[in-house]
Amino acid sequence: MFKIYFISAVFLLTLLASNCFAQDIHFSQFYESPLTMNPALCGLFNGDEYVELNYKNQWGSVMGSGYGYNTVAAAGEIHNIIKNWKNAYLSPGFSVYSDKSGDAKVGVTEINLTVASGVSIDSRNTLAAGLQGGWGEHSITTSGLEWGSQYNPATSSGYDPNLPGDPMSGNSFSYADFSGGITWNYVTASTKMVSNDYFRINAGAAVFHINQPDQTFYGTYDPSMAGVKLYMRWVGHALVEYSIPNSNMQLIPSVVYYLQGPAQETDFGLKVRYILRQDSKYTGYVKGAALDLGGYYRVGDAFIPMVQVEFSNYAIGISYDVNVSSLTTATSGAGGFEISLRFINPNPFSGGAHPVTHSKF
Repeated sequence: MFKIYFISAVFLLTLLASNCFAQDIHFSQFYESPLTMNPALCGLFNGDEYVELNYKNQWGSVMGSGYGYNTVAAAGEIHNIIKNWKNAYLSPGFSVYSDKSGDAKVGVTEINLTVASGVSIDSRNTLAAGLQGGWGEHSITTSGLEWGSQYNPATSSGYDPNLPGDPMSGNSFSYADFSGGITWNYVTASTKMVSNDYFRINAGAAVFHINQPDQTFYGTYDPSMAGVKLYMRWVGHALVEYSIPNSNMQLIPSVVYYLQGPAQETDFGLKVRYILRQDSKYTGYVKGAALDLGGYYRVGDAFIPMVQVEFSNYAIGISYDVNVSSLTTATSGAGGFEISLRFINPNPFSGGAHPVTHSKF
């Protein structure tokens, strides 16, 4: 009964929060971009090495000229670099993302290093904490923009490119950025994610931009300019993986909540994983495979159908945001296309290198 109650609680949690738009980059397939959701998730996977690539394109129909939001992210993690730790792990990670949007090609680039450490409380429960630090840069291309100061009623169009535009001190600025988080992981004794008795819970919380770096193209920070410092982003998330007994199916509900200054966002949904085939037990010639179908809902904004195919070490997921907010007048429902590509070594269908709980290595 505990399993059923917890799955229900995950969905109930999402009903307790309201929604608008978060400010940082974020992906609809949120558990496929763990280091942008919680640094403590670094190393929390069934294997030794983990690589993830993400791409998202959205709002092209609103921005016009093909200049929507385009986000690319990549991350790599190593599960444990201290091999003689038997009931704990230390995991380093590296991540980078680049985001460009609008006619001004407003760009955000961040490069981060992450380190997380987990301790096994018992054979099923693990607590982990992670820290993340890095460098970020914002850029803008102003050559194609028109400013209010360039208004000239003497011209036929009212626009005079010979008049000065906005007096920004530069087209880019950079800053240091620091984040941290904690997470709890529970998993049954089974080491295979395709086992009939597999049951896993993950839940955590994180805070990004702890140092609240300055965000201005106008040079030195001016305290009188409200909103120049980057708001801290608070994150809460949870996921359940539940294998239905005597079947090839798993239920995977998940939820994430973001709060950043006056903005907040809630995403929740359910994937159904169908195990197409298991790894061959002796020869290894037949590789395990699974098909995931499901969808998410971003409260007040979009429905997000998704499909994911998992084969041996690899997984590829595709989703699409179908806009249902008042912005539908401009988008006609068109939101954003997203794709994720994941690689884990060793093959997680064969049990990987160790259980996800990390209690035994």
